[in-house]
Amino acid sequence: MEGLVLFALGAVLMEAGMGRAKGALHSFVKGLTAFAVGVLLGSIKGSGQEALLGGTVSLLTTTGLGDRVTLIGAAILGATVAVLHRLLWSFDRLLSVAANVHLPDPFASMAWVRDWLVAFWLPDYAALWSVHALTGGAAFGALLAAGPRVGRYSRNGTPAAMPAHNLSLAGAGMFLLWLGARAFSAPLWESATLSAFVAWLSALVWTKWRFGKTDPSFAFTAFWAGLIAGLAVGGVSFLPVAFVGLVTGALAISFSLTLDRHFVDDPVGIVAAEGIAPLVGLVGQWLWRERLFGVGLVSWLISFGLGLLAVWLTGKLLASLGLLRPLPMDEFVGLDQRLYGITAYPEFEMREA
Repeated sequence: MEGLVLFALGAVLMEAGMGRAKGALHSFVKGLTAFAVGVLLGSIKGSGQEALLGGTVSLLTTTGLGDRVTLIGAAILGATVAVLHRLLWSFDRLLSVAANVHLPDPFASMAWVRDWLVAFWLPDYAALWSVHALTGGAAFGALLAAGPRVGRYSRNGTPAAMPAHNLSLAGAGMFLLWLGARAFSAPLWESATLSAFVAWLSALVWTKWRFGKTDPSFAFTAFWAGLIAGLAVGGVSFLPVAFVGLVTGALAISFSLTLDRHFVDDPVGIVAAEGIAPLVGLVGQWLWRERLFGVGLVSWLISFGLGLLAVWLTGKLLASLGLLRPLPMDEFVGLDQRLYGITAYPEFEMREA
């Protein structure tokens, strides 16, 4: 259980460090608020482990929104995905016993649906579907509903640089993510570790080739993605895991850049790390014949799509009510100053960056 707390703290530190200085405090407050809502919902007829999983998925859904979401918006988005997590968790366990259940005569004609789901639904090992793929889709929906940060794009659509304000903080978060990932599956943590560090090295080389200089911020995203991809492909030998890490490192960066070109402002790379990485791990299983082609794809599609649709709709509803984002001027000045009257770095003068 302690590992989940470390993973959640790592995500908060990554978001705070990769965002702007004037919203760093709000990243912590917003993250803790979403986590608290998830824990509360997960505690209803659930164990302590389920409560922490609910809090983790709630927090991850709002990762990257620290500069542009209200506390009410974060709480409601977190609550939405926490409920989805419990539903998906229950659905996974229902399918595990469905093959041995005799359907009553009125429903006998639907047996093929049950059999097809049982055949192609991959069990939720390492919380791959009920947390990671679901979070990836939900975070994507939240980012789409919220829109980019104020000043992120110029009037002609050109992205404006908003560099991470504290990469040391993000680096500390990366190591906490690595340590906390053991809570999802201790037996698979070794393969996740290998994949994550190979992805880190791959990202350093890729950014050096692509930009002429290594980019640590992209490498942090790649490490996170490699960690989750390693959990997904876990249980196979050294070469497959290393190959998955190598591909994930470059793919996570390329996917994040593609989102940026389409005006999806994802400063942490949460969609690639939590949503796309499980799919990369699955592809690794198919290539090395650990699973038949298609097995697990249904699990990923349902989880990612359910999170995307539900949170996007919730976000659009909040936006229509004026509850999702603060006023543009509040974002420009900084949510820390506007909401709390203090900044994370009160001894320094905050400048627009």
